[in-house]
Amino acid sequence: MNRLPILDDEDGSVLPVAFLYPGALRCARRPSVVTTVLGSCVAVCLTDRSRRLSGINHFLLPRSDSDKPSLRYGDVSIDRLLKKMLNLGSQKEDIEAKIFGGAAVLPANNPEESIGTKNVAVAVERLGQHGIPIVARHTGGTSGMVLRLFTATGDVLVRRVASMPEQRATKKPLKISAGR
Repeated sequence: MNRLPILDDEDGSVLPVAFLYPGALRCARRPSVVTTVLGSCVAVCLTDRSRRLSGINHFLLPRSDSDKPSLRYGDVSIDRLLKKMLNLGSQKEDIEAKIFGGAAVLPANNPEESIGTKNVAVAVERLGQHGIPIVARHTGGTSGMVLRLFTATGDVLVRRVASMPEQRATKKPLKISAGR
């Protein structure tokens, strides 16, 4: 299926589209559209509207307990995203944050102990430590989401992904026949 290009509202140019994988971040001067898919993972979007600059991360686990820092961890990923924004000319007082994800996609005895809940908590904590205000938050629930960040404006579109009902495996193997 061919999709129509996404155009920049300011000058009408075609915006580059990128997919952000888990354990990664993206922050660049050139306006673009960044898409990612979240379940228990969390994405933090930082935006400096005065400079038309945004960045996004996608982390899987709350805290690194290793000597080898990795973007897979929220504490490391948020710090690196903020550093990248500052290196591109943003001032900390001009940056605002949005937090997404953190669903309880796997069954847990106590929802407060789910990885998703812990990921959201570390994002809120870390942003507070840096003095970055959280202006929007779409977190929790039991289903994943697809998110699309427009880096020039900081606008984010979110679409929930429907949860699949629990299905029971059958003892009977599935019969697959070759097409004739």
